Amino acid sequence: MSTIINSYESHVSILKDLKMADSFYEVREPYKDAFEEIYNKAKDENVTMTSAKDFLNSLSKDDLSTLQNYTLLVDEINVSSLNDEGAYNLLLHHYEKYDFNNDGFVSNGIGKGSELMPKNMPNLEKEAFVKTLNEMNEKDRFMTLAFAFPLKIEIEGVTTSSNANDIIYDLQEIMDRIDRILNPLPGEVRSSELLSTFELFKDMFTKNYDEISDQKEKMNSDINNSAYLTKARINSDV
Repeated sequence: MSTIINSYESHVSILKDLKMADSFYEVREPYKDAFEEIYNKAKDENVTMTSAKDFLNSLSKDDLSTLQNYTLLVDEINVSSLNDEGAYNLLLHHYEKYDFNNDGFVSNGIGKGSELMPKNMPNLEKEAFVKTLNEMNEKDRFMTLAFAFPLKIEIEGVTTSSNANDIIYDLQEIMDRIDRILNPLPGEVRSSELLSTFELFKDMFTKNYDEISDQKEKMNSDINNSAYLTKARINSDV
């Protein structure tokens, strides 16, 4: 259980830094303060996935309307129609929403969608991915997210379907996916804009991955050296 919790906390801490489109924040701004009050209340009451529906049932109609508008739900929230994950994710920030039941989708209210970034991606790759996306312009950032990790969507007339939980999105998998986009099979079509975006992403991601990897190796080396020197001093004093 602690491993799962640590994995989730690491996922959230990395994803929290991902820039979203300006419009993402603008449409939520009128409801932001009211949402934060509900969010903090749920946190203070230690609401969990199993108690989320009870918590939602305790809220006023105005509170439920706040959650509906902040999450951009089309219909009013009907708590009885929600599963536990869909109820719980309504109470979280966008970067905290998660596929808790491991079905390959993120339930959010009654809707299901794909993750902002696959949870089955090692932290190093996630950090490099977020850093790269944040360095891209908004249009390229959106296109990369839309096409890099398709679950059940249509790409230029070709329907793709895969279970994200069956795939580990490590460096090799990411590079394979990028190369698959950059090198279409006979009969497949890729727009020049899409190709340009992923060529840019591949160069930037590789650079960021190497830099972060080097930084982590240096940090680990410094920690090990410090531990060795401390142990040596202790032994010399004995």
